[in-house]
Amino acid sequence: MKKITLLALCLPAFINAQSAKYVLNGKLTKQNSPAKVYLNKVVNDALVVDSSEIKDGEFHFEGTLEGPMRAMLILDPSGAGMDFMQLPPNADTRIFFLEKGDTKVTGNELISKARISSPLNQEEITFNTSMKSVLKSIRQLSREYKRASATKKEDPAFKQQMALRYQVSYEAQKLLQHKYIAENPNSFFSLMALEELAGMDLNPDQIEPLFKKLSEEIRNTPEGKAFAEEIERTRNLTVGSDAPDFEVPDISGKPVKLSDFKGKTVLLDFWASWCEPCRREHRKILEAYRAFKDKNFTIISIALDPPADRKYLLDAIKEDSLVWTNLSDPKKDKNQAAKVYGIKAIPQNFLIDSTGMIFNKDLSGEALYQQLNSLLKKESE
Repeated sequence: MKKITLLALCLPAFINAQSAKYVLNGKLTKQNSPAKVYLNKVVNDALVVDSSEIKDGEFHFEGTLEGPMRAMLILDPSGAGMDFMQLPPNADTRIFFLEKGDTKVTGNELISKARISSPLNQEEITFNTSMKSVLKSIRQLSREYKRASATKKEDPAFKQQMALRYQVSYEAQKLLQHKYIAENPNSFFSLMALEELAGMDLNPDQIEPLFKKLSEEIRNTPEGKAFAEEIERTRNLTVGSDAPDFEVPDISGKPVKLSDFKGKTVLLDFWASWCEPCRREHRKILEAYRAFKDKNFTIISIALDPPADRKYLLDAIKEDSLVWTNLSDPKKDKNQAAKVYGIKAIPQNFLIDSTGMIFNKDLSGEALYQQLNSLLKKESE
C-alpha cells in the first residue's frame, strides 16, 4: 500500500522545556523589497509563520524555542503572500535546523541554494558526508529509472533488478546509520538517523535498545522525549493490543467514540480527500464493506483534511460512496484519533475485533478481504 507522508505530523511539537532565544540573520545579495522570507515551524501541533521583508538583501528573525527543531525558510519574491498548506512545486524553500543562539543565512538569489551556518547545521554536513557514498548510489538509481523508457519500466526483469539494487543500497544506508549512531551517541543526528531507521512502521523491540544507547543529553532533548513517547505509543498499537479510544465529531458535528462500536468488528480508515492512494483504496474497502456489512462489521473513516478543505472532503465522501461513519474535526487540522494512533502517513488502517483488540493493520485489497473473512468467521463460531 503506497502511503503519503504527512510532513506536518512528522515535525516535533516541543513542550515542557526551557525556552532559549534564537537569532537568524540572512542576506540574499540579489533580492530586495518587496520580496519576503517566511520562517515556518510547527509548535504544539500548530503551524507558526513569521515573515521578514528583505531590505537591501537582508532579513532577520528572532524568537524563542524549546529545543532544536526542523524549520523551513520560504522565499516569496513578490511579497504578495503564499498558501503555506499548498506550496507550488517550484517554491523556493529550504528545510534546516533552527536552534538557540545565532544562525546566519547567506546566498545570492535563491534561499534553496543559500549557506546556513550554525553548530547544528554544520553537524548536519558532517552527518551527510558520512552517508555520501550510499546516497550517491540511491540518486544514481533514481536517475537511471527516470531515464528508462515506459516499455522498459514495465519489463518484469528490469523492475526486479531495480528493486534488488534499491534494496542493496538501502541496506547499506542502514549499516552506515547504525555505525554513526554507535560512534556518535551524543549527536543530535544520531537521533535523526534512528528516527529514519524506525520509519513509518516503528518496531519498538528493535528501536528502543538503540535509543537507550544514545546519551542522556540527547534522550532528554524535546525531540528525544517526543521519540520516546512515540516508541511507547507504538508499543501500545501492536497487533494484540487494546485499540485506544478516541472522540472525534462526525461530519454533522456529533461526537463519536470508538467505544461506541464495542461489540462490532471495525476497520479504522485514516485518509484525506487530496490523497490519491487513499481514494484508490476506498474502492477496495467499499467492496469489503458490501461483502461483510451484514456480519457485524462496519467502517469508521477518519479524514485528516484541514478545515479549509471541508467542501472537497464532503464531495470526496459522496464520490467514493463512503456510506459508513465519517469523522472529521472542522475546527482542527489534526484530530485526536490521528494523534492517538500516531498517524504520520496515509492511507493507514487498523482492523479491530469485536472485543476492541487490534487484530491487524495496514491491510489492502485481497489481504483485507481474507483477514476480514477469517476474523468474522472466527467470531461467529
